[in-house]
Amino acid sequence: MHSRLLIILFLFNTASSQSYYESAIGSSFDAYSAHSLALSSSSQITERSGYSIFFNPSNLSRDNNVGFLISQTAFIDSRFERRGLVMKDSFGDFLTESDYVKNSSLFNFNSIAIKFNKIILNNFNIGLGASFAPYKSYNFTYEEEVRGQLSSNDGQIFSRDPLLGYHVFNSKGVQYLLGMGSSVSWEMSDKIRGSFGLSYNSILSGDIEESAHIDTSLLIGTIITEDSNELSSLPAYDIDYTLNSSNFLTIGSSIIYDQYLFSFSFQNSAIVRKKVSNESILDSLGASYASNELGINLLTFHNSLKTSDIEIPQKISLGFSILDKEHDAYSFIINYEFNKYEKSSLESYERFSLGIEHYTINNIPLRFSVGYRTSEFKPYISSISSFSCGSGITFKKITFDYGVRYRHIRYSYPDLFPVDGEFRPDLDIINDSNILLLGTLTYNFK
Repeated sequence: MHSRLLIILFLFNTASSQSYYESAIGSSFDAYSAHSLALSSSSQITERSGYSIFFNPSNLSRDNNVGFLISQTAFIDSRFERRGLVMKDSFGDFLTESDYVKNSSLFNFNSIAIKFNKIILNNFNIGLGASFAPYKSYNFTYEEEVRGQLSSNDGQIFSRDPLLGYHVFNSKGVQYLLGMGSSVSWEMSDKIRGSFGLSYNSILSGDIEESAHIDTSLLIGTIITEDSNELSSLPAYDIDYTLNSSNFLTIGSSIIYDQYLFSFSFQNSAIVRKKVSNESILDSLGASYASNELGINLLTFHNSLKTSDIEIPQKISLGFSILDKEHDAYSFIINYEFNKYEKSSLESYERFSLGIEHYTINNIPLRFSVGYRTSEFKPYISSISSFSCGSGITFKKITFDYGVRYRHIRYSYPDLFPVDGEFRPDLDIINDSNILLLGTLTYNFK
């Protein structure tokens, strides 16, 4: 039964990511523990450590655990991007793609959470929690080789032209999140247990740096004339974004009936005010795209996101799970999340999660899941799917979990560094892949 379901989950997955688009509003984290990531970031159901205050604070006391629990998570965010052009194959006489940029980047983050539980009046479990974690990442790196045109004896172009330099775009910065919350749970009957929680979460202020320039430092013995049409006419620029602090509340509740779990959580909306050092620079970039109307429209939308305040959407989550009480795990999980924008130019979006957790005869967990969500960047980015898996091991009071998520997407966007007089399609084809690896170490003091 489990093996058939795993095959179905894998066959229906077509995953995606959009790192360049996300660099404008920040790439969010849907999970802060490897356990939750492996179960398609169904954090409002699966997260029971101190990180639960970000998703469903009622989970702080959902079980009858007592004492201190501390968790630390390491994030490895790997991204690979290919940019290409649609071309006509001269041999087969059909359209194909030719890549001209391949970029890879690796980013690291860390988070920590703690919670404390105590039983009072022989029936009520009181839970307290605090967490510190990255909230949004604005990291993105783009580097493109620029090569000249050196003719061969037969008039054709050499396959390896002289390297003239690099077109470079960088965006870097991280906003962090600090939260505190509490929860209470109680037994309604022998088979029914309920819990309710509330948390206060503060998005800390942060600074984002963005720059674009042409690097010609490697041009040894190469002469570049002013009328050279190999380098982009895009003006070099440096922009700083100051993101002010903000906060939001999260409430949640859970009801366990026998082996069935029903969860609900609500997060209110918030606004992160943004101050841009030189907004006029972004307004002037559109002139570099001349008659490329599609490129100007996409660039205008993207730059408007960069200069606008960031709206944190209102979030409503509903979840259902079949519990595996023998292993304190989840045999089956389904979760629905609705994120509503009211003031932003972004589209409200939905997220669906489906996952299973199975324990082998050696008590080693196997976790597999798929996730699907509509895109806030419509119509420029299609809906997004993901595939996740993971496992873990427990030794006495220490538990180590790991989880990995893979996403890939294909979309169109104009050349980041347009060149005057260059003949090319209005839009590039971008293939963007993302692998997120989490490792969570938990110590139980009880």
